[in-house]
Amino acid sequence: MSTLTIAIAKGRILDSMRPLWEAAMNVWPIPDSTRQLWFPPSAQTPGVLIARARDIPTMVSLGVADLGVVGLDVLREYPQPDILEVADLKISQCRIVMAGSHDSWPEGPVRIATKYPRIARQFLEQHQISGELVALSGSLELAPVLGLAPYIVDIVDTGQTLSEHDLHEILTIMASSARLIANPAHWYTKAEAQEFRDVMAYQREEVGNVKR
Repeated sequence: MSTLTIAIAKGRILDSMRPLWEAAMNVWPIPDSTRQLWFPPSAQTPGVLIARARDIPTMVSLGVADLGVVGLDVLREYPQPDILEVADLKISQCRIVMAGSHDSWPEGPVRIATKYPRIARQFLEQHQISGELVALSGSLELAPVLGLAPYIVDIVDTGQTLSEHDLHEILTIMASSARLIANPAHWYTKAEAQEFRDVMAYQREEVGNVKR
């Protein structure tokens, strides 16, 4: 009987975890058509919690989940000191980019729409750019179209959505992929936690280029 609970970010990270999980456990604990968010541990597999990405580090820090799977972008935007980053699973790979209606570096003060204000602010400070951040939770591609902000800082995979809105990638601020994180106390007291890390890392290599 497993004693582990893994919190996994809903969306493409959850989808990308399935091939690894099935290869390692021979069973995927989540039915294809369900709205259930909690699947208790069983004899065949650890338990799974499905949650919003930004909530995963908190759940792991508080010990609600032993381990978590979440994007590096979330870990950098919502830093949580009481967790360990124990593996890069190298799935759900994407980038946080600066993009705009023109493919040139902004001159002078700029206005940037983003759902990553911490990452964007660090970027502006690093490059000594004077700028104003407009916090949005989604649909960032509309900001330049509507005249809200000429530039955006957003996460992209293929860049297709940007091109469909006539936006150009100016530069990549950071690369991101799914990371396995752990509650420190559970990591050092539950051997099964480290075993899970090892088998997932091994299966990632076996599965190869997992579909994002």
